[in-house]
Amino acid sequence: MHIRWLKFGDVPELIKIADETGWMLDGYHVKLLMMHAPHLCYGAYEKDVLIGAVMAIEFERSAMIKYFMVKPAYQRQGIGKRLFKTLFGVLKDEYSSVYLHAIPEFQHFFEENGFKSETEVGRYLNVGKVPPFSFTNAQAKELDGGNIDAVIRKIDKETFGEDRMDFMLDEMERNSSLKFSLPNSFQHSSVINTRGVYLGPWQCRAGFEDEAEKMMQGVLYFRGLKKVLADVPMENTKAVGLYEKYHFQKKGTFLHMSYGEPSRIKFENIYAFSL
Repeated sequence: MHIRWLKFGDVPELIKIADETGWMLDGYHVKLLMMHAPHLCYGAYEKDVLIGAVMAIEFERSAMIKYFMVKPAYQRQGIGKRLFKTLFGVLKDEYSSVYLHAIPEFQHFFEENGFKSETEVGRYLNVGKVPPFSFTNAQAKELDGGNIDAVIRKIDKETFGEDRMDFMLDEMERNSSLKFSLPNSFQHSSVINTRGVYLGPWQCRAGFEDEAEKMMQGVLYFRGLKKVLADVPMENTKAVGLYEKYHFQKKGTFLHMSYGEPSRIKFENIYAFSL
């Protein structure tokens, strides 16, 4: 078994591994990671066959680890540990903060490597059963607030405490992207695979929950015939309440864990994380 940097040609196999391990992976998103941070995308290979991967995306002062997975037939052989150590060895000395979303079963592993849990993340799903609500074309036009890039830049920096725009703008430029903006909030959703729509990133300043509800109605109005999925920080009780009001159900749990400096993230602004 050897470890090397991933290539675009590995994407189909990455999708297969994700399906086998239960991770939600989108080929467009993986290619963006490889474009923006090719030196932080590692694969494990057995006779040139991809059997595992781990990736990260870098921002101004932090990095986020993504898609840490090993084919089931090769698990519990130390491959995941070698992959993680390879990537983490690069990240921990280069960035003041490193974070990830971990399934609870891996909490102890990450704690052994110095990570601390910050908040629980709930995965919420709506399968088209929404309560009745009124939504008009005039309301739809209101959600196209104009100058959306400036709104995203300002609110995202307030939420995460750093400039993340290089990657963020590319992440929200899919053919299927639907973007809303209001003075104190923005929302993005996209069709990621046959399973439906991923809702995120979505941020709204605390105290402007009325804007968040307008965006919830907008995304359900335009996307409501598909399954809509979102990862939500559970400590944002306003967001959780909004999802429950519109009949989303909690289908899974992750832990937002970080290494290094204490997090600057305002979880109260986050209504859905990026993919």
